[in-house]
Amino acid sequence: MKFIRTGGLAIAMAMIASAAFAAPLKLQPASPQPSNPKAGLDVKYKWEGNPPRKIQNMAKAKQLIKKAQPGTPLIGLDYRDTTEGEPVLTFNQAYNVAAQVTGYIRFDAPGIYELETWSNDGIDAWVGGQQIGYVSGIQGCDANQRTEVEVPQAGWYALKIDYFQKKGTSCLMMKWGKQGERFTWTPNDVFGR
Repeated sequence: MKFIRTGGLAIAMAMIASAAFAAPLKLQPASPQPSNPKAGLDVKYKWEGNPPRKIQNMAKAKQLIKKAQPGTPLIGLDYRDTTEGEPVLTFNQAYNVAAQVTGYIRFDAPGIYELETWSNDGIDAWVGGQQIGYVSGIQGCDANQRTEVEVPQAGWYALKIDYFQKKGTSCLMMKWGKQGERFTWTPNDVFGR
C-alpha cells in the first residue's frame, strides 16, 4: 500500500514539474499577413434576454454565438470592470450577452511573451492558433491563467475570443509582456481587424 501511495505521489510530482517547465506555446503568424488592417477588433453579439434567463457556461455561450450578429467594433481589449447595469463592451444590453471577438494582434519583435486575459464572466481566448485563456463558468472581473508563448517573427497573429457576461458587472481585458520586460496592459494600437 505504501508503494502505491509513494508511486502516485511521484507521478503527481513529475506532472507538476513537467507543467512548470513546459515549453512556451509556439504561435503561428497570420498567413497571409493582413495589409494595413483597420484599428480595433470585430465583434458579434447574441443576447439571451432579460433575467431570469442566464448564460451559465461557455457551452451555452458558444451555442448562442452561432446566431450572433455584427456589432460596433471594439477599440482593443481594454474594457474595464463596469458598474452593474452598464452595457457589455459595445453592446446595448448589460446581462446575458454572448460575444465573439475576432481580428489580429501585432507583435513588433520575435521572442517569448506572457499573455494574460481578464474576464467577467467566461472566456475562450486564442492567439496564433494557441489557447491562451479559458474560463467556462462565472467569475468576477479577474485574471485568468497567464500563458507563455513563443512569437517566431514580428507581425500579425490571428486573435479569436468567445466571451459571455451573465449578470452583474462585466470586463474583458488583456495584459502582455516580453520576457525580461515589464508586464503591462496591452495597448489598443496593437489590435487590428
